[in-house]
Amino acid sequence: MPDTALQSNLLKRLPIPDLKDTLNRYLDRIEPLQDEKQNKRTRKCVLSDENLELMQTLHEKLLQYDESLAHENPNSSYIEQFWYDAYLLYEASVVLNSNPFFQLQDDPTIKDTSETGTGPYGIFTGQVKRTAKLVTSILKFIKEIRHGTLKADTVRGKIPLSMDQYGKLFGSSRIPPGPGQESCHLQTDTTSHHVIVMYKSQFYWFDVLDVNNVPIFSTPEELEWNLYSIIMDNEKRSNDGESDYTANVPFGLFTTENRRVWANIRDYVFHSVDSSNWKNLKIIDSALFVICLDDVSFYKGQENELVKSLLCGTSQIDLGSANAARPLGVQQGTCSNRWYDKLQLIITRNGKAGINFEHTGIDGHTVLRLATDIYTDSILSFARGVTENVPDIFHADGTTGIKKPSRANLITIPRKLEWKVDSFLLSSLHFAETRVSDAISQYEFATLNFDKYGSSHIKSTFKTSPDAFVQQMFQIAYYALYGKFETTYEPAMTKMFLNGRTEAIRSVTHQSKKFVKSLFDRRSNDEGRIKLLQQACAEHSRITKECSMGMGQDRHLYALYCLWNESYKDKIPLPPLFNDRSWNLINTNVLSTSNCGNPSLATFGFGPVTANGFGIGYIIRDNSVSVVVSSRHRQTHRFISLIEKSFLEVDHIFERQEAMANEADPPEKESRTSSMSKGKPRTYSSLKSDDLRFLLGGYDYFDVSVSG
Repeated sequence: MPDTALQSNLLKRLPIPDLKDTLNRYLDRIEPLQDEKQNKRTRKCVLSDENLELMQTLHEKLLQYDESLAHENPNSSYIEQFWYDAYLLYEASVVLNSNPFFQLQDDPTIKDTSETGTGPYGIFTGQVKRTAKLVTSILKFIKEIRHGTLKADTVRGKIPLSMDQYGKLFGSSRIPPGPGQESCHLQTDTTSHHVIVMYKSQFYWFDVLDVNNVPIFSTPEELEWNLYSIIMDNEKRSNDGESDYTANVPFGLFTTENRRVWANIRDYVFHSVDSSNWKNLKIIDSALFVICLDDVSFYKGQENELVKSLLCGTSQIDLGSANAARPLGVQQGTCSNRWYDKLQLIITRNGKAGINFEHTGIDGHTVLRLATDIYTDSILSFARGVTENVPDIFHADGTTGIKKPSRANLITIPRKLEWKVDSFLLSSLHFAETRVSDAISQYEFATLNFDKYGSSHIKSTFKTSPDAFVQQMFQIAYYALYGKFETTYEPAMTKMFLNGRTEAIRSVTHQSKKFVKSLFDRRSNDEGRIKLLQQACAEHSRITKECSMGMGQDRHLYALYCLWNESYKDKIPLPPLFNDRSWNLINTNVLSTSNCGNPSLATFGFGPVTANGFGIGYIIRDNSVSVVVSSRHRQTHRFISLIEKSFLEVDHIFERQEAMANEADPPEKESRTSSMSKGKPRTYSSLKSDDLRFLLGGYDYFDVSVSG
């Protein structure tokens, strides 16, 4: 039996928590975010007879729904369809609002040729070779999925995880609503065998798998010429001074639009007399994934621009005279070289690589597995060329029982998609470009590569969970800047259950607030701060474990609300909880955070989920922590600077404690006089960090009683 099928037989269905437990957890999570008066009102509302009676009715309906679902589709979960709808009913642009990105570490075996021009493909050599290696590895990954031989995901090598999302990773596309439809839908073509390649906003396609889902291109070298020929086709057009700019329309800009706008455009294309554009769309929709070859390079010091390009694309407007009569030609940024409705592999001119993905059917953990495997395989491919017995993370071709790939009836040479445009499509493209340019200009990004310590130091010295610790650092930084606490979200993976997605970890607790406030309270001492830190981290870890077991509060309550909204809104009143201000508060995630740690990643990030929020993606390594912060110009750089200061400040606290311990009980060969200062022993309360004024942005200790 294939690994993936075996795993699914070992998994249980996602549990629906007891209603009483869910409501108690909800009250526990919301209480730290409210003042006493607000919380009293919320408790009265949640625990009222009316609310409990209505919630119990919905809870019983949810149990019935799940029982029916289990009978009709055993490999399902109660939250699955509601979670899909949460994405598919969303009408705003997916750019900056939904799609995240992963940046892979650089490939040390590939040199940057973008300036030297050395190598078989000149300045494009590094880009072509990095792309070919990664694509070859992705094709191996796809073969494993379709043959059912992909090694199963586990926790610590023992606990099996759900593998259902891998079936939606490739060949999938987010399709805008059709006439009369309320929402988008996720389309997955399980027979897809081709890829789309974009360069300078132009589209090309060719087959990469045969009918048996075996890669046609078994080595990177076989792919390189296809990629190079696509680049040179466009470079030749540019050098020839092609004047008909309508032949180079950036059709990918339509995927940056509001879903209803994009739906209207697709409907217009569908009803056009000439079917060329519609056929092009079907080729793109059904492709395995999209390869975006960007004609720009990013170097040291341009990390923030690289993050922007991988997440939403850059917007660079050229108002030169050459573009005066070409309204679509003024956009020179990478935002027009994207197709945001699908999984995208993005490679810059100097070989920087990243993945941008449509989020509906897949979560970060699934794409992280893809990123890890393809990066590892692409690096190992170099080792295989110089030595024998190099381990392979994928099954060898001979173990699948499939013969060599057949090229019969396959298109292996790139074909360009030619678009037929008219005034409506050109105007629509123009406004799509201006709208996405506006959106990009409203956001800023900041990166932190903290290399003073990482998970090893956090576990050995601070005696806490690395993830819980980093979450406390975010709280310190925000409190230092604003003197209050806001709703914070961190996803917990629930893939230990069939079709599990995520549950919401709520990072603000009474314990975290006490710890954070202790740093700014002159009456606190380091011994107390350390104790409070460890208590806060322990509570965060407890909540995380609870959520991972499906015993959170957000998903259960959300399912109850969706069930009411879809099936019972005309039959029973809305439970008062959903009209209480606390419901809006807990769903307004000012700090939206996510941890996707793995050595194969350089950075990871996403946009803020509220207008006044921060999006925080972070990676915890053994000896470093990388953080990417995005916001709509909410002092992003100042905030990430305070995150760095928070890391340093807590380390100083432990250093001072160790120094005090050594002075109180020094080694025999050391003088005991060092423990005295002016004839008096030093105390914890007399020690104050020299860096606190920087942590507070130029201020000093403040009265925590006046803050939130």
